[in-house]
Amino acid sequence: MARSSGEGRVNRAGQEPNLEEIIAESRGRAMRFARFYTLPYWIFFLVALGILLAISILTDKIYSNIFQQLMEGVSMTLFVSAMSYLCALSIAVVVGIVRSNPPEPPQSRESTRKAMMRIIRISGYNVCTVYVSVMRGIPILVVLLVTGFIVVPALRDLINENLVEAVRNLANDPEIPDLIWRGSSAATAIVALAITYGAYMSETVRAGIQSIPKGQFEAAYSVGMTYWQTMRSIILPQAFRNVLPPLGNDFVAMIKDSSLLAFLGIRDITQIAKTTSGRSFRYVETYAVVAYMYLTLVILATTLVNLLEDTINIERETPRIVQRLQSLVPGKKKREHIVESFD
Repeated sequence: MARSSGEGRVNRAGQEPNLEEIIAESRGRAMRFARFYTLPYWIFFLVALGILLAISILTDKIYSNIFQQLMEGVSMTLFVSAMSYLCALSIAVVVGIVRSNPPEPPQSRESTRKAMMRIIRISGYNVCTVYVSVMRGIPILVVLLVTGFIVVPALRDLINENLVEAVRNLANDPEIPDLIWRGSSAATAIVALAITYGAYMSETVRAGIQSIPKGQFEAAYSVGMTYWQTMRSIILPQAFRNVLPPLGNDFVAMIKDSSLLAFLGIRDITQIAKTTSGRSFRYVETYAVVAYMYLTLVILATTLVNLLEDTINIERETPRIVQRLQSLVPGKKKREHIVESFD
């Protein structure tokens, strides 16, 4: 009967085998082919597809013209995505903080000031809850259409008929122009995407805040810190580090959902492709370039999010590219020193 290698070492040396050496040897044999299984083969496919598409753009006039026309919409897509995400993140932080701390039931004996503050907290909590429930139940396209064709025209007419007219009468200048805010403008798209994604991201922020142990709140209160000081200096930094991956996914989804701006007539990548293919009937060439442009933007955004996540998370090893970038900045400590100081 064949004996195992560990038993052979025991018989030959007359000593118990070193368990760490056996584990290291087995891991070494397993890691020989680990790169073969974990190698991202899809990258080679995308690189090959990108090379073929780049060659077609450089050599084929049809692809070259399509690419040049679509590049005009890249700036609009990135601008709307970035501004919408920043506005949505601001909304999410406010709503997430409010919803992370539900109001307590009223007490029998309270001062007038505490009673008013409790009423304000209850009202704010209910308003935020209704906002999250409604916006999460409406599709993004419907929000865009309602904002562009109903809300913005009504709000613009209300401002022009009341506020602008009052300013004219006050300044005695009838030549003051009306407010120009079209439903097909980039500002409309930013507002619609921001209020929609703000509802989704607020739940992520709320979950991140509630994941922090309550003992940290109590410890901060014991040293004299207020609620907002505790939230700003202790809770939010840890919460954002915990929820950075889902927030990064929301930014990637924002880039893809920006293609819905074509329904408002905004000249982003999708709208330009729609009008260009309708004139030339080059649907295959046009939408092939559109798909690869969105894929490139998403891959770049995902890479940036991963680098940011690895940089913020001190429990992970710093990527080599981040180490090289940090070495170029004078007077900036590397993360290894920070980790050693915690040890």
